[in-house]
Amino acid sequence: MDEGRLLTTVDELSPRGKVGEFEDHEERVADDDVPIGEHIFGFAMASLIRDYVHVWLGVNALHARYIRMALSCLMAFGCLGVQFFLLRAVNNLLCASAVAQIRNDYSNYELTVYGAKHSRTTENGFYRGRGAEFLNVTNFQALSDDDKHHICQIPLAHPGYTFAILLVWTMTCLADLRKTVDSMHGLLILTPTVKHLAGVLEEKDEGAVAVAGLTLPMKVLLSVFCYVPRLVSVSLLSFLGCRWLLATNSLNDILLNALALEFMLSLQYLVYEILVSKRGRHLTENTFVKTAKAGDLTVLSTVGMSLWLLAAIIWVYMYMYELQSVLLDYRWDVKRACDTWDGAMHF
Repeated sequence: MDEGRLLTTVDELSPRGKVGEFEDHEERVADDDVPIGEHIFGFAMASLIRDYVHVWLGVNALHARYIRMALSCLMAFGCLGVQFFLLRAVNNLLCASAVAQIRNDYSNYELTVYGAKHSRTTENGFYRGRGAEFLNVTNFQALSDDDKHHICQIPLAHPGYTFAILLVWTMTCLADLRKTVDSMHGLLILTPTVKHLAGVLEEKDEGAVAVAGLTLPMKVLLSVFCYVPRLVSVSLLSFLGCRWLLATNSLNDILLNALALEFMLSLQYLVYEILVSKRGRHLTENTFVKTAKAGDLTVLSTVGMSLWLLAAIIWVYMYMYELQSVLLDYRWDVKRACDTWDGAMHF
């Protein structure tokens, strides 16, 4: 085989010879419309958009469509109502008692290890040491084993473990927020504003419908009654969840409480699966909305997907070290005393 033929064969076998083919596959990213979302809010929005247009067009089964719009809104508002009720319950029944208990435990610890002479009281009447040079860890042994156990279970005494739990919880909330923001971007920004209901729906294949446009009143309605309450609910849940977890004076219960909080986020999917009929689910699954284009493969687009993680890390760090009000003026002095207690080895 001559040298020219050999080079040609090598070039054909090499992946470099198919660079154009690979680039075509890479650029062939689907920018088609996406389903509106298989949850109770997606069902409510799909019903409001499609049924309202069909009622305006005078399509058959008008009474059934009126009832479906009313029921879908009722279920969405009911889901929001339960979420806000649970948020209030978490704040008043769980957070308040947990915060009061951990504050008393830490105040008792500070008074013990620093002594009355080298302690001061905060504006809320809790004791804090005057300085690290006055810390006497030998005084820690004067506390009962139960008090020692409670002190050494303070989440801020284990910052690495607590940071990881809060980070996972925050990322769980951000995942829901991201879905909501993407949906808002698709329906309220990318979807054109039309003047007449005739331009709202566009038929697709196999009975599916795409939202080709929305009137201004429809966009306002979706914003006020669907998107804004969802954003507020998830944001409050993220904050109160971090506060409750940081006040949980048990390393085992921190993980369990984080799992318990997650069910509040999944309530929208639970209500959808239980209460929405098969026809209602078909309506939701076959309603498509616009989505942002994937764009070209660039360094910015590749690194940009990590911004949500970076935001979660920054929030958790700022909350633990700057913004948390569970233990105001926390001295970061518990771990040093707990390291001298043999009982601390059991957790």
